[in-house]
Amino acid sequence: MIAAIPPALASAVLDLIDAARTSAPLETLGELLRRHVEHFHSLGKLVHEAIEDEVLLHVSPSLTIYHITLSPGVQYPAHDHLMDALVGIYHGSETNLVYPPGSGNRLAGATRQQVNAPDVIHMDAHAVHAVANLGAGRSGALHVYLGDLPGTRRQMWSADGSRREPFDNARYLAGARPVARNSKLERRDMS
Repeated sequence: MIAAIPPALASAVLDLIDAARTSAPLETLGELLRRHVEHFHSLGKLVHEAIEDEVLLHVSPSLTIYHITLSPGVQYPAHDHLMDALVGIYHGSETNLVYPPGSGNRLAGATRQQVNAPDVIHMDAHAVHAVANLGAGRSGALHVYLGDLPGTRRQMWSADGSRREPFDNARYLAGARPVARNSKLERRDMS
């Protein structure tokens, strides 16, 4: 594990690492993540507090786990993962702008997907999305990727969706921008 974390979160990470070694990792991880998300949700608070919105908990060739606490009123740039991802929201909510497959260099026609705690969603390897927190407080989630996310060469898009560029975590974090809490993040064409 990469970060010093509370015992309940460390236990969840160890469980997820074991689940990734099964013959059906996506399904097993999904079921286990749902149980941990429901448990953490029942606590009524964030299970880990950090200054950073993203805390890397585990990375290996087959699995990456982040604890994500999105600050309210912030939207991160559109990006891809190039691997299956499970997002388990246990506190608050996340809003995703999901772009159609094959969007290419310019993004257009996002669909809004609101995910409220406690819930787990799956994003397939071809998904391109931007994530925001439109709530009043920090959200809490475990993001689980079936691969080495930090070691994967992937893409991110400019804030206006007009150009694709290589993903860089420092630029991604610096690209977070304010968004109104009451914003509908409605479908829009950026062409």
